[in-house]
This record gives sequence, structure tokens and C-alpha cells, in this order.
Amino acid sequence: MKMVLWAVTLWRLVAIPIFLVAATQAQVLARSGLDPSAHRWTAIAAMLSIGASDILDGWIARRFDLTSQVGATVDAVADKIAQVAFVAYLTLDVGPVFTAIPLWFLIIVFGRDLTLLVGVSVLRLRYGPLHVVHRAHGRVATLLIVGMILWSAFALPSWGMAPLGALTAILSVWSATIYALDGAAQGEAIRAAARVRAGGADPATR
Repeated sequence: MKMVLWAVTLWRLVAIPIFLVAATQAQVLARSGLDPSAHRWTAIAAMLSIGASDILDGWIARRFDLTSQVGATVDAVADKIAQVAFVAYLTLDVGPVFTAIPLWFLIIVFGRDLTLLVGVSVLRLRYGPLHVVHRAHGRVATLLIVGMILWSAFALPSWGMAPLGALTAILSVWSATIYALDGAAQGEAIRAAARVRAGGADPATR
């Protein structure tokens, strides 16, 4: 069953280039005045299969007690790569097939991700492993980003992009701030515990 679990995760990475190739071809055909429907729906199917594989992946891991830190990390990385690929493509390849995601949304959301990545890396180098707890606000922010992707993929009216994007960006930055504060608090707790241990080990330091 572990092989099935890894195969489901691997599919998520394989489906990304399928989406990119199909979506690009759909844009090319549409710009040439040809029918892009087949490639457009192939791209959407690849996108939806990634979401379905994420749900299936989690269910298999819980159902057969295969959850692990390594698996959770690989799963999170695969999800983030897919998210980055979708938003970047739907922002930068402006065309008639998909509703373009605003550039400012790409900058804010992935600027947040980059800041978190650097911050977590610095904290881990300084204090060691941190305990990351996925909170409700983080899940909601992720769902809103998925909503932006689907809004674009299904070519819904562009007037809805600005309010949805603003709400998503605000919640994403707020969520990232809470995670950053939590990480800093964990780091300070680790430092304080280290000081206590050092003081207990050497009476002369008291």
C-alpha cells in the first residue's frame, strides 16, 4: 500500500506538465481562432486530478496508518509546487481561454511563501526542529487560493477576481504572520529551555 501512496503523490507531479502543455496549446489554438475545447478540458482534468489525488493520498495514509513526517513533508512540497505552477501560469500566460489572475496576487501570495520559507529555515538553523501545527486560518487561505485557481481555469467573469484575490491575499498574509509569531515563540522557548539546562548542569552559572 505504501507503493500506491507514493504513486498517488508522484502523479501530482506528473500532472503538472500535462496541465501546462495542454493549457498552453489551448491558448495557442484560441489565439489562432481555432477551437481550444479539447486541450482546455484536458488541462482542467489534470488540475482536478491533482486535487483528487491529494484527497486520496490523505485517506489512504489515515485508513492504513501510513502517516509519517517524511510523507507529510513530500505531500506538502508536491502541493506547493502544483499551487505555484498553476497560479504562475494563470497569471503570466494571459489569453482568451482562462481568466487571468492579477499579477499583484502572484507577488503577494508567493512573496508570503518565500518569506515563510526563509523564516522557517533561519529558525530551524538557529533553534533546531520546530513543531508546525496546521491551523484553520492556514487551511482557509489555501482553499481560497484554490478558489482563485478554479475561478481562472473555468473562465469565470474577471470582475470577481479582484475581491476574491484581495480577500485571499489579506487572509494569507494574516495567516503567515501568525505562523511566523508562533515559530518565533517556539524558538524563544527552546532558547529558554537551553538556558535552564545549562544553568542546572553547572551550579557556578546560577
